[in-house]
Amino acid sequence: MPGQSKKGAFLAVLLSLLFVFSLIPSAAAQDESNAQGFTVSLTAINDSILVDGQAIFELAISNPNSYPEKFRISAPDIEWSVQSDPLYHYFSGVDVPAFGSETVRLLFKPTVPFTPGLRAVNIFVESVRGKQSQSISTFVNIRSAYPLIMEYLAAVSRIVEIPSQIDPRQELEIKVNLINRNPKNITQMRISLSSVSTSLIREDIVTDLRPLENKVVSAKVRLDPLTPPTQDTLKVVIFVDNKPLEPTIFEKFEVISYSEIKPLKSEKHGSFFRWVDETTYVNDGNVKSQKVVEQQTSLLKALFTKSNPTSFSISKDGKRFNAWELSLEPQETVTIEVVESYRSIFYLLILALIFLLLYRFFQSPVQLIKESSAIQGRPSPEKQVFPALRQAHRYGQGSNDCRGRARHHGHNEAGYHL
Repeated sequence: MPGQSKKGAFLAVLLSLLFVFSLIPSAAAQDESNAQGFTVSLTAINDSILVDGQAIFELAISNPNSYPEKFRISAPDIEWSVQSDPLYHYFSGVDVPAFGSETVRLLFKPTVPFTPGLRAVNIFVESVRGKQSQSISTFVNIRSAYPLIMEYLAAVSRIVEIPSQIDPRQELEIKVNLINRNPKNITQMRISLSSVSTSLIREDIVTDLRPLENKVVSAKVRLDPLTPPTQDTLKVVIFVDNKPLEPTIFEKFEVISYSEIKPLKSEKHGSFFRWVDETTYVNDGNVKSQKVVEQQTSLLKALFTKSNPTSFSISKDGKRFNAWELSLEPQETVTIEVVESYRSIFYLLILALIFLLLYRFFQSPVQLIKESSAIQGRPSPEKQVFPALRQAHRYGQGSNDCRGRARHHGHNEAGYHL
């Protein structure tokens, strides 16, 4: 039965091969389940660049597993543009053999205009088969394209001194402390002073600085007294040989508010029982202001006084005042006119005199005056009453009498006999 024996042998070999191939995936799965954590390290090749430069780092990846692994690299910070050398390592991944390591060169370039200083760089590495990830960070020093202040001037507590609050009515002095830390003779130094938000300050200071010299230079600035209250920042740039030093210095300041309503001028004039008092007030300030102005008066005087604008009355400590409430914008003026007039009394007296003269003029020159006299006779108890009408002239031209006779009886009875 040679045909059957050959067939049996073939089946035995086929089953053996199937058994061997079935064990291979389970071994691979066991390797993946027992995957160990990989390690990464970063070495700086060039970590100090200009704002338009390119930083270079070498990323080393170690694979501790018994199978080859692919690692993908990413940088989550959008402020950096990242490439690798070779280029496909960053976009396709890095193949690292079992128990081996691989080094990748990464190139970082800023995508935004960083100011000088240290900037963080974050790198994310992930294994494809092992599904593990790690992150690593480092720093890049962004240098200015211009020389640094510290290269020329020694550090002081405050290079620029400006008051935090400025009264626009007073002269402002800005001081700059200079300490030459080099044995170099700086023959041309210019200090530019300018306010950021407004045009309040625009000054330049030109000076020189001998080797290791200490010096304080200043600029005096006079603001417009009507400058409104504002908050601003002073920008200071130091130039050496027409090259600006970095960093630019910024100092905050504030223009304060002030206001005072006060008399500007006063005039008093008048005649013929009428007087006018004019007082002009001004808001000497840079903001709107309100004030109550008072003028002492009396009840009698108030009857003959009027004003423009119209006043209102107040009482304090038993005294009476005319008052005006003023509300003025900066440098606005208002004139208060107070008129005190007694002409009405004078006119009333003149009118009364005219009426008196007219009355005397139209009055009759003759007047009748009634008079009487009583005489008691003896021994009779009767009284005799003699009434009389006397005609008299008002202006002393004599008089005429017209007399009668009356008898008065006792018991309060009276009678007249003409």
